[in-house]
Amino acid sequence: MKDVAALMGAIDYESVTADAGKSSLLAHKQLFAAIIGLCAVSWFMLLSGWLRVTPGSVMTKRQNVLFNSDTNLWMDRMIGNARSPERLVHPLEIPIWRPPCRTLHYLLETILPSEYAGVIAARLLVALIAGTGVGFLAFLALHNGLKTTQCILLFIMYLLFTSNSTAALPEHFGISNGLLAITFVVPIVIASTAITTIILVVSVVVCGGTTVTNVLFPLASLILYSLRSIRVRIAAIAAAIPLGLGMALFLYFRSSTIHYFVGKYLTLRLLNDPLRAAIYTIYTFVSPAVGPTPLVLRVPGWDMVSYEPAHEPLHLTYYFGIQAIGAIAWLVLFLTCLSKARKNDRTRNYVWLPLGWILFNTVFHNIWGDELFLYAPHWSWALMALVILGARDLSRRFLAVIFVPVAASQIYTLFAIKHALQTIVR
Repeated sequence: MKDVAALMGAIDYESVTADAGKSSLLAHKQLFAAIIGLCAVSWFMLLSGWLRVTPGSVMTKRQNVLFNSDTNLWMDRMIGNARSPERLVHPLEIPIWRPPCRTLHYLLETILPSEYAGVIAARLLVALIAGTGVGFLAFLALHNGLKTTQCILLFIMYLLFTSNSTAALPEHFGISNGLLAITFVVPIVIASTAITTIILVVSVVVCGGTTVTNVLFPLASLILYSLRSIRVRIAAIAAAIPLGLGMALFLYFRSSTIHYFVGKYLTLRLLNDPLRAAIYTIYTFVSPAVGPTPLVLRVPGWDMVSYEPAHEPLHLTYYFGIQAIGAIAWLVLFLTCLSKARKNDRTRNYVWLPLGWILFNTVFHNIWGDELFLYAPHWSWALMALVILGARDLSRRFLAVIFVPVAASQIYTLFAIKHALQTIVR
């Protein structure tokens, strides 16, 4: 009996030790992910300031300065009382994001002049949400078994993404980037279906309320993770498609705003120019990570940094030198990780949502949209998510070899964007 009691005691001790070890490991992962997220918040703040989002600069005086962004108009709505002309495109943007932005403004006014406080509050709100999304992706990477060195190299590359030049701006793109990343990670790392469902329902409202087309990703996640029966999923999809198309057609014919936006930016490139659409497809997968040197559209009073000035289409020849090498290295990394993620039983089921989201945006922006790169934060997080899913078995040597040309080309491009922006004074 003493032997049995001793054995039971040993088992209990080992169980308690194992549980304590798991709790310690989880705490370590959470802490490391939080540190990466905090670094991301700081980086987005530094980047937006570096790109001249400061009181009195051209970036805060008028729209369409950097890749067709509307930074000044967004801040007028969040800090000021301006009404949005895009209420159906961003239906809940003001009720969701104006209160926290004004709260930050109020707090910062205690130590800064009001004008500076307003600009910093708008930048900080975007940085907090986008940075939180980075933190969630970092936790997913650790949850997937990536080592510290792997995480550091990958997330340096992610923070240097060219698309972060627009994600860091005070506008809805960085907010959507963070929200969609969180929406992707939550069902993977949270075991409770009930909690996951609640978060995804909230995400449907917040993502769709921020930008109406982004409602599709949390809806797809809700169907995949909250409806366990395949038959119920099929029925939900079968009902959602005609309902969504019907609502879109109704809004197109009944709403002058939707009619205007659809008509003005409708390109139908996929149907009218398939070869050009193929080039845009390559840009969809490459330019968010490594963009080429931008051009500057010269129109008195309306100079703009752009990859498609005056609706000039994208060309592959924009990539040359170090940026071409970096783009190729990024594609090697992305395709390698995608292949590994698809072959691994642990990650295979998680690949299809982010990959499908990228493909949806590829098709959508080959039909509609005036500057592809402006919208890149909507799917740049998915590119990184797919890399994370397949990077576990990559050697540090392979990652280091990829990291050097990718990071070098990313830094080069960010300085090229900065240089182009400095040539615009009004």
